Amino acid sequence: MTPFGQVRLLLFRSLREGARNPVLAYALPVIIPFAVLILVAKTLYRVTDLPGFPTTNYAEWMTPAIIMLTAMTGVGYAATSLVIDIQSGFLDRLRLLDVRPTALLLSRVLFDVVRVLPAGTVLLLLGLVLGTDLNEGVLGVVLLFALLVLWAAAYGGLYFVVALTTRNAQAPLALAPLFLPLQFLSTQFVPKSLLPGWVQAISAWNPFTYMIDAGRAMTTGPLTLAPVAKAGAVAVGLLVVTQVLSRRAYRKAMGG
Repeated sequence: MTPFGQVRLLLFRSLREGARNPVLAYALPVIIPFAVLILVAKTLYRVTDLPGFPTTNYAEWMTPAIIMLTAMTGVGYAATSLVIDIQSGFLDRLRLLDVRPTALLLSRVLFDVVRVLPAGTVLLLLGLVLGTDLNEGVLGVVLLFALLVLWAAAYGGLYFVVALTTRNAQAPLALAPLFLPLQFLSTQFVPKSLLPGWVQAISAWNPFTYMIDAGRAMTTGPLTLAPVAKAGAVAVGLLVVTQVLSRRAYRKAMGG
């Protein structure tokens, strides 16, 4: 079977596996961001009265950030399932069928990506209901979801590294709260100019900041090259590193 065929079959298996546990597999990526967007947009709407705030609609400010957040909530399901497959001996049987490690890892990464696309769509629609203007039109939305896919694959890779290194199905759960400090130490809630100096310094090194800034450029605008290029470079860099480390950890977990 071709590598593409292997990826396709393994992806379909993951989708069927997720259907048996739909809350964790498909609902979780949208539940937390959905609640955050509604609560924050409705309770902190007066933040826009601060001098220098770039918009009068706080939901419009938050929506791109919350869409990027869907890639960070609910992740870990695919990595945990992969460890369970190792522990159960399922992957040993796949090795007898000459399934490539790249196909196995890629199918799991694609499963994480597939899970966030419906969540991102729901959050975008909610943002529109709350008054978000898509000033950059269809092109901006397409670029937004392309970045979401890239960010989901890159961020989810952290979970694969931890899961395969520890070979503990519970280990990825320890990373679940990571999205909280990444949120608060970024430009998600207010512009950089309104952050304390020490938070500004940290946010400059926070990869989530670059996803947010690019997401806003792709929705409310203006759509310029700099934020998009920076976000793409950060996401691709993280993706390459995590996939290299994941493959090494996989080979070690499987005994070479």
